[in-house]
Amino acid sequence: MRPTDRSRWAYRPPCSDALACCESEEARALLTAAPAGAAVGAKPIEQFHDHFTESFSDVICGIPVDVVIVVTDNFFLYEDDSFRDTASFRSTVTNPVNGDSVRISSAGQNRGSAPIVDEEAGTITFLTSFKGRPEKVQTANGPVLTRDAGIITFADTFDLETGDPISSEVLVTKGPHPEADSDFTLFCEVITEALTT
Repeated sequence: MRPTDRSRWAYRPPCSDALACCESEEARALLTAAPAGAAVGAKPIEQFHDHFTESFSDVICGIPVDVVIVVTDNFFLYEDDSFRDTASFRSTVTNPVNGDSVRISSAGQNRGSAPIVDEEAGTITFLTSFKGRPEKVQTANGPVLTRDAGIITFADTFDLETGDPISSEVLVTKGPHPEADSDFTLFCEVITEALTT
């Protein structure tokens, strides 16, 4: 029972990120295909490599868009259910009404420890660390609108029985993380401005 919002368009909590802003199931499936990290020195029990390009229409931050995304992913799962994932994606998101577009990208390594189960409290907690560039948003031909980089670690706690989210907490942050600092509202702010003005 690992959270399915693995890439989080890098690392945002559910329902306040680009992933949550994508209304189509196809978009969510593509973005969650690149998971999040693993045991040092242990051999993986499962691993996979994937690289693909996909094009689709979607709605992001309430704006109908056309998306082209390129994903590369190297995922390793370990016996204790910890993981390591080295992944990147590049996407071009275009508003078909006015032709305005942005580029969204991510590159880095994500690691997750074995889940922490508290049966007495009825919870399961996942610790996930992201190292690298979890998110960069820029206009198609110009400046960077927002860029998160460095290390950030989340503790995401869920109801053990229902799987419903209970809390998400930032435990470690090193580097500029304006998206995380904005409580994950900056993404839609810059996307909306870039695609509708």
